[in-house]
Amino acid sequence: MPMLKRVRCALALMGLLGSLAVDASPLPAHPFVSTSGKAQQWLAPDLGEMQFETGAQHGDSATAAAALDAKGGALLALLARHGVAPADIECFELEKKTVALSQPAADGSNQAYVLTRHYRVTVRDLRQWPELAQALVAQEVDSFGVSFDRSDRDQVNAQLMAEAARAARGHGQQLAAAFGRKLGPAVAIARGPLDRIAAPFLSGGSDGGAQPASRLPAASNYAVPSSIPFAQAVNAIFRLQ
Repeated sequence: MPMLKRVRCALALMGLLGSLAVDASPLPAHPFVSTSGKAQQWLAPDLGEMQFETGAQHGDSATAAAALDAKGGALLALLARHGVAPADIECFELEKKTVALSQPAADGSNQAYVLTRHYRVTVRDLRQWPELAQALVAQEVDSFGVSFDRSDRDQVNAQLMAEAARAARGHGQQLAAAFGRKLGPAVAIARGPLDRIAAPFLSGGSDGGAQPASRLPAASNYAVPSSIPFAQAVNAIFRLQ
């Protein structure tokens, strides 16, 4: 290859690499300011969720299944007495296994069948909550956990997001004015840091950035909390004028 052609190829390659480096830069080419805004509100819950498990054990699998169904029937009757609608009750078989017995059963068997069923119950009338929780614990349910929420969560989060956006713009206007500039339009917006768009700014649920509903540390606390937190946050890049 002639020397001149090799030089041209090298220059073309350097130009291509240079353009790629420029395109890979995470920063805009124009003057900008990066700000963030947050909004939080504590509101009284109007929904509660209980999750728990029931189990049965017997040397005969059919007998264990019948015992589990009997427990399930008693639980459904209890929930109905406290105003829980069937549509607000979700249950499914969680586990079926065999365990070795430390001593042989009456029929001489050395193993037993263990069946477990998981329940997720939504309580819409929180006036029923304390008595219902105590009654469930008295039934010796396992892995009892509770959480609280609001039926208008989407509207609350939309309002908080608007407030967080106004806060971010206000911070940007203050920063721009401090340097004798004016704030232009937003050119990038994210709930998380702009260099990690997929990472949530606040740990939360599937609604993207909402503070999760409060969770009680133990089933022995049957009181409904007076308020639970909701929060939204946003990061934005604004063009400077």
